[in-house]
Parts: sequence; C-alpha cells; structure tokens
Amino acid sequence: MSYDGWDSEIQRVAAVRALRLLDTPREERFDRITRLAQHLLRVPIALISLVEVDRQWFKSCAGLDSEQTHRGVSFCSHAIAAGRLLEVTDATLDPRFARNPHVLGDPGIRFYAGQPVAAPSGHLVGTLCVIDRVPRELTDLERGHLRDLAAWVQLECAVVQASRWERDNARTRRDFVSVLSHELRTPLTSIHGSLELAMSGRFGELAPQLRRLVGIAARNTDRLVRLAGDVLDLQHMRHGVLRLRLERLALSEVVDHAMQAVEHTARAAGVAVMASCGERAVVRGDGDRLVQVVTNLLANAVRVSTPGSRVRVGCDVSPGWAAITVRDQGPGVPPELLDAIFEPFAQFEVPRQRQAGGAGLGLAITRGIVEAHGGRVRAFPAPGGGSTFEVVLPTGGPAEDRPWLAPLTSPAAAPPGPR
Repeated sequence: MSYDGWDSEIQRVAAVRALRLLDTPREERFDRITRLAQHLLRVPIALISLVEVDRQWFKSCAGLDSEQTHRGVSFCSHAIAAGRLLEVTDATLDPRFARNPHVLGDPGIRFYAGQPVAAPSGHLVGTLCVIDRVPRELTDLERGHLRDLAAWVQLECAVVQASRWERDNARTRRDFVSVLSHELRTPLTSIHGSLELAMSGRFGELAPQLRRLVGIAARNTDRLVRLAGDVLDLQHMRHGVLRLRLERLALSEVVDHAMQAVEHTARAAGVAVMASCGERAVVRGDGDRLVQVVTNLLANAVRVSTPGSRVRVGCDVSPGWAAITVRDQGPGVPPELLDAIFEPFAQFEVPRQRQAGGAGLGLAITRGIVEAHGGRVRAFPAPGGGSTFEVVLPTGGPAEDRPWLAPLTSPAAAPPGPR
C-alpha cells in the first residue's frame, strides 16, 4: 500500500473510532434496520459492520451469533475498498473468497451483498450487508432497498455521534463554568473586601477623588462576585445539583430579610421600599432561596426606579396558595419581553436606569427557584405605570426535597395572584 493509501486508511480508521460505537451494546435503532433488511431481501443473515485496523465488528447481527471476525477474512473490507455496492453471487466461484473459512465452514456463505456506510466525515467505516447460504442475485429493486437501508444506517450513526458530542460539549462547558466561577469568586471577594477596608478610613482618609475611584472599583468587584455566584447557581440548577431545604416559613420574614439585603442600595438610589405582608401568609419552602427570589425582584425594581419613587411589596393568601408581589414605578417592561426577561442572559434597555444591570441571570434563577417550589413567577404592567412581578407558591410546598430540574406543576395550575 502506498503512503497515500496508508494515510487514507489511518484517517478512515480514525473516523470509525470517532463514531464511538465499537464494542458498545446492541441498540434497537440499528437492530430494526437489519431485521428489515432480512425481510425485504429475503436472506437469513443481515449485518451492520464496522471495519477497524485488524477486525470487523458487528454493531447489529440478525441471524448470526458472532460479534466480530478477523479483517483478513472480511467480505466487507472488499466492499469498502470498492467504494460501492459489492455483490458476490456465488462465493465458491469467486477467487477472492473461494477459500475463505466462512465459505468453507460456518456460516457457509454463498451469496454476499454489502453497501458501504459513510461516517459524517465522509470516510467509509463499514457496511450494511446481507448473506445467504445459497447462490443468488439481487434484483434492481432489492439493490435500491439495500442502498436506502444503508443510508438509514448512516443517518443513525450521525445522530449517535452528534448526541455524544453534544453531551461531551455540555459536560465540558459545565465543568469550565463551574471551575471558572469558583476560581473567580475567591480573589474577587478578597479584592472587594480590601477595597471596602480602604474606604472605611481605618488606614487613613482617602482624598475625595481617590475615594470615588476606590468606590467605583468596590462596586464593580461586588457585581463580579454576584455574577460568578449567579453563573454557578444557574449551572447547578440546570443539572439538578441544587436541592431545596424545606421548612415552614412566614412570608413576612422572607420579605423582611430581602428588604434588609437591598436597604443600602435603595437608600443610595433615593427609592423607598414599603412592605405590607400579613403574619398569616405561611408556606413550606427553602427560606434562603425564597429570600434570594425576593431580593432579586427588589434589586431589579430599585434599579429601574427614579429617585423619590416607591417600590411596594405585598403578600396575599388564598386556599392552598400564597403570593408575593413587587411593584415598581419604573418605565415598565416592554409587553413583548414580559416572558423573555426570565430567560438566561436576557437584557433590555431601561431609559431611566442609572446604573448597569447584571448579566441577565437573576430572573432566570428566580424562575428556577420558584418552579422548584411548584410555583410560578410572571410580570405584567402595573396600573398607572411601572411593572408588577408576581410569585405564586403552593403553601404546602413541593411534595419532596428534590433537585431543581423541571417545574413540579404546570404554570396553568397556579391561580392568578392579586393585582
């Protein structure tokens, strides 16, 4: 074999291995093709073969118990070399195969027809072949059937390869994001703490201009710390890693903790946050995560509000359900974006917004937490301007502590909350 021939063969074998089908269990997606080939072509044996360096391995066998044969006695290697349908009407009369052990012995091959199968890369990796124990010849219609079934095998190989690549890529992305988020948070938290300490005056007062610059740096590092945490939360949420820690909670306490979390931001923005939440609103849920939900909603509301305006938080209960509403007096969410804003990385321009928002993850995380509780979150225009965000939760909580995967109930099952 020439150098070019060896190079082509190395690439072809690499394509076989890239499919990641060698030595895998039988799969119905391939077995149904060989069964259909048996039926349509009226043969006792139909095989899907993959031809490697020194062996021919069968991904699917119909009518044959063997899993593989040595490549030196393989009929399919000849079909791949020909690059087209190979039909052997009587193997005992063909000098290439007359002394083949599979002709002289079991399974007693007399007739063989093999259609090469290509990988997504275009390299020929194996065949769909049919075998009979008596000499025969295919009709033109049967040859068409064999080519069509081989094209089906190619499609299934492409689907399997694409699915595995996507799983591998998703795992790589998940691992990268998790490591990056962990590695970023530690130094950023240290930097933020150092900047805050410098601003505290403990080591001497800073000049006004320097204090302003250090303040900007502190706010931006704080934002990056929150961003790293949000990205990590989103990744864990998507893959069912985070779990809820369920207990009985008064929504008034959840709202109080959230208001404390945004107190400094609201004061700096000149926005009043007012709450009206009765003691009878009690739910079963994860307190830390529900505080995170309300904090996200309040922080967004403060960010879009003008100085001197108000953000109102309310709680309400009905049989089996409780609701938290956060209403702002900002410019409002464009109607066409009321659903899209809960998607990861969704952002839109806010005309009166004074400071940069986050990466668009807060509301996506909010939705994940609420849906893990069996509830829903939505946004709608507030009467007189602004927006209202509504969280509706089942008072009994989810049936069990579970990973954050999909909603426990359809959003339609939740009643419309107070407006």
